[in-house]
Amino acid sequence: MYNEEIERCPAVQQRIANAKRATGYFATKDYSYRSKEVAGDGWVLIGDAFGFLDPLYSSGVLLALRSGEMAADAIVEGLRKDDVSAAQLGKWGPAFNQGIDRMRRLVCEYYDGFSFGRFVRNFPHLKGKLTDLLIGDLFTDSVDEVWGPMESLYPPEKTAPTPWFSEAAPEVAQNKVNELYLPEGQLR
Repeated sequence: MYNEEIERCPAVQQRIANAKRATGYFATKDYSYRSKEVAGDGWVLIGDAFGFLDPLYSSGVLLALRSGEMAADAIVEGLRKDDVSAAQLGKWGPAFNQGIDRMRRLVCEYYDGFSFGRFVRNFPHLKGKLTDLLIGDLFTDSVDEVWGPMESLYPPEKTAPTPWFSEAAPEVAQNKVNELYLPEGQLR
C-alpha cells in the first residue's frame, strides 16, 4: 500500500528522490527507550516519539495520552506568553519522567519475579497505593510509599532496579534501560 501511494504521488517521489539513510539498523534486546529531551525550541515529543516502556505491560496508551496532555498544557501556556522555547515547551518533562520511572519500576519488579500478592498480604494497608500504581496513577508522589515496604521483601542479594537515566548506554546501566541507542557519527 505504501509503495503504491508513493508511485501515484509525484510530489512525494520528488521529496524522497535524493533521500539518504542517516544511520544503519540497530536492534534492541527489549523495546524500552526514552529520548534525552522532551522538547526543544518550537518542538515537543510525545507518546512513542518521546519514549516507550514495555509492550507487554500495556502502559503505552496511558503514557502517550498523559504526555500529550502535559505537553498541550505547556504549549498553550507558551503560546499565551509568546514563548515556544525548549524550557517552556519541556517544563512538563521532569514530572512525566518521574511517572515513567514509577511504571518502569513496576515492570522491572514484575520481570524479576516480585510477588505483588505477597506484598499485599504483608502490607494490606498499601493495597490501594499499589493498585493506584498498577492502574496508572503514576503522577502522584503519595504512591512512592510502596517502594520501601516492597524492598523489605527482597531476598538479601536483590537490590532495587537501577534508575532509568536517558543518557545511560547499555554498557553502563543495568536492567531495562535505554537499550535502543545510536552510536556517535553516521553510518553509510
